[in-house]
Amino acid sequence: MLEAVRDRVPELFPYCYTSYAHPSMLFYGSDIVMSQEGTQQGDPLGPLLFSNTVQPLLQSLSSALTLGYLDDVTLGGSVDVVAADVQMIITEGEAMGLCLNNTKCEIIAHQQTVITDPTMCSFSRVNIEDATLLGAPLFTGRVLDEAWASRCSELSRAIDRLKLICAQDALILIRASFSAPRVQHLMRCSPSADNPALADFDKLLRSTISHLTNCDLTDEQWLQASLPVKLGGLGVRRVSSLALPAYLASAASTASLQNIILEAATSIEDETFTAYLSKWRSIPGAVLPSGPLPAKQSFWDTPGITQVRQLVEESKSDASQRTQFLAASAPHSGDWLLALPVASCGLRLDDEAIRVAVALRLGLNLGAPHICRCGVMVDARGQHGLICKQASSRIARHQQLNDLVTRALVSAGVPATKEPVGLLRRDGKRPDGMTQIPWRSGKLLVWDVTVVSTLADSYVATAARGRGEVAELAAARKCEKYAEIPMAYTFLPIAMENMGPLNASAYQFFEDLGHRIMTFLMTVGRDRLFSSGCQSPSSVSTRLSFVRRSLCTTIRTSSHSTFGF
Repeated sequence: MLEAVRDRVPELFPYCYTSYAHPSMLFYGSDIVMSQEGTQQGDPLGPLLFSNTVQPLLQSLSSALTLGYLDDVTLGGSVDVVAADVQMIITEGEAMGLCLNNTKCEIIAHQQTVITDPTMCSFSRVNIEDATLLGAPLFTGRVLDEAWASRCSELSRAIDRLKLICAQDALILIRASFSAPRVQHLMRCSPSADNPALADFDKLLRSTISHLTNCDLTDEQWLQASLPVKLGGLGVRRVSSLALPAYLASAASTASLQNIILEAATSIEDETFTAYLSKWRSIPGAVLPSGPLPAKQSFWDTPGITQVRQLVEESKSDASQRTQFLAASAPHSGDWLLALPVASCGLRLDDEAIRVAVALRLGLNLGAPHICRCGVMVDARGQHGLICKQASSRIARHQQLNDLVTRALVSAGVPATKEPVGLLRRDGKRPDGMTQIPWRSGKLLVWDVTVVSTLADSYVATAARGRGEVAELAAARKCEKYAEIPMAYTFLPIAMENMGPLNASAYQFFEDLGHRIMTFLMTVGRDRLFSSGCQSPSSVSTRLSFVRRSLCTTIRTSSHSTFGF
């Protein structure tokens, strides 16, 4: 191994020599085991050192197809040539300290293929249609069906366990781990686009979302839930919509490597890829660029996402529903789905808050129609609770938002006070807060927070014009009220729609505040930060991200107010 490093990677030889020139002693109780062969377990250079050592052996083989992934070697060609290469691997491998494990070796060949080599006869025989490579079936058929059945079974077991934990935790796990990411390797490596098990997998996902969020999803609402978070969904992607772009992206990104590997082999056109490419082209808006095929999966996924998004938009029958969907796809309005549920940072949501948040995002019914304490009839969607003047959460959510802004400023080393004395507007009311040292250009920062309802009758027409339009309108009104503020101050309106969007100046403020917090934490050091009563660096950073991107969660934590409870 050291000789191979010296000959092929000489710049690494001094470092590797100090690590492997002498045997390592492994202690187990009173026993000492001398580690004298191969790389050390856990060595980051281990894969490189192993591959570098066996590379000359692989290059000396005569098979038309020679693949090596660390200690997994695949040979393809005529029976006699492959048999000779197997013997060379056994002979040369023993000189390197490698031993061929016959019990793990497979022969993939047609049933009529005759094999007489004694070594190869000891290998297990696999039909071509049942072949797998690195855990992924190569063709459609029984083995691929079994692989998907196994994934469905694993998901079913995971669902049973997810039901035992909090909805927020379970929703994060199902989106980031147990759904599409769990089968990404299978979708990219195996032709699964037409496999019927994809529908079964999606049904399990849909039932899981319904159970975790305590919501009954219609077909259109499930389509919206399967959209990416930034487009108004929950980010739980349907594998039936991902299998085709995943396979095409994998084939396109490895096309040049495939040509190199198969250069000496007799190959035919990939009928599966051709059929899948034709199927992808049938999607509205799917156009291939000139030149090489794109390697990123997002390119192949975009036409399908766009088609689903159009279907969801068309299913919104009234202006209120269309406005709700538009607000859900506004920048950062769905970042509460991405926030880690850290209770000490104020990012933990109870199951009822998750139910209300998902219902507002997808346009679901929240409860039974009833008459509010203010005398107004509340429909099943419960939107009146967001604008009712007698709702107990109106003051609480405003105070929570103002408190988050104040604490974030203090964490950035900018002292701030709430409702400063002596600074009044024309109607005698004070702003929500003010910094006690200049924020920028020698001026103190004065801010005022307001929350407006995206779905209020008076705002629906404005909200339908674009995302965040209601927040901008409310911000403009705040600026008018504080038009006579002295020139020594900089006024910042923080207007937020209860569906999530903020006004543009508020977004910019939180971006700047985030940079200031990071700079402050790197400057003052951890010890001074703790002694000053501020939060830890990781806690401040996480909480700021939640303030900047996910302020809508503050409102949704007061979910009981939706129905006036």
